[in-house]
Amino acid sequence: LIQESILTWDGFHAEVLKSPLQWQDGYIIPPTEPGLGVELDEKVLANYPYKGNKLHLEMAENPI
Repeated sequence: LIQESILTWDGFHAEVLKSPLQWQDGYIIPPTEPGLGVELDEKVLANYPYKGNKLHLEMAENPI
């Protein structure tokens, strides 16, 4: 169950997935293969290393 997602899943967000998400009428179609249906491309991710020193938790004024 996905309750939130990136609006268009293009650009960087599409590059990091080995297979694109399948959409129909505003819903993500479950994969037919075994597993969660999301496989990250680690070669692409290696080009975007995390450079911060904290997690991005600014949705709350005082994140836990």
